Amino acid sequence: AVVSTQSGHYGRGRLAEIERSSVTGHTYISRISSGSSGSLVTLITNSYDTPIKVLYLQMIPWYLRVYFHNLHLVEMSSEVAIAPDSFHVDLAKDRVKPYLIELVLTVPAHSTVRFSIQFDALLLRWNEYPPDAHHGRQIPSGVITFREEQTQQVIRLFTESPVVYLPTPDFSMPFNVLCLVSTVIAIVYGSIFSLTTKRLVCVKETEVRQGLLLQLINAVRGAIGRPRDTVDHVTKASPGKGEIDQNKTLETDDPKKS
Repeated sequence: AVVSTQSGHYGRGRLAEIERSSVTGHTYISRISSGSSGSLVTLITNSYDTPIKVLYLQMIPWYLRVYFHNLHLVEMSSEVAIAPDSFHVDLAKDRVKPYLIELVLTVPAHSTVRFSIQFDALLLRWNEYPPDAHHGRQIPSGVITFREEQTQQVIRLFTESPVVYLPTPDFSMPFNVLCLVSTVIAIVYGSIFSLTTKRLVCVKETEVRQGLLLQLINAVRGAIGRPRDTVDHVTKASPGKGEIDQNKTLETDDPKKS
């Protein structure tokens, strides 16, 4: 925890002595499941021989839906609930202001008090995520304020800033949809535009200028013996030896002429 004083600064030796013998704080996130639920836990330890009164201030972002009916304040060695001396909550408003919890409690001598509250992480809008959305977001550190027993100096402790992981959508889907829609629009619009703007002109086949690939194909086919541009003229075949002329057959079948 980071230590600061309300009146001046301590030297390095005095600061080390305060960190060893005074109140300490530790904040972390306890995951309830693999989903977006969890608990914000703060441990406040009193190393003095006498109870000490502390002021605990915690700010929670609005995108964490906090359940105040699950707020617990327990002395860890005996697992006994502790009633705070005063308790004040300023509720959050989405995208406007965070939660603000202000708690005054008395920590017994040589004991640790656990403060915990459950929350659900919300799914944000796509433009509200940072570039490294999968890295998570940091919760503001808790502030513990107390008066030192010997010098009566007001000391303020800042706990860690834990990282909470928010549910994140698949950010590649907008690009996939954009590419698919653009492709469909290009195909449909291109075809319609081509049909409505081009003029259809009838030309002879001999006037059509052939491309290099088509000329090469025709050259290969011509070398084989049947070029593409040649037209097969179909002639009427004369009856063969085994065929009978239909007119002659009709004439022989007529009884009057016979």
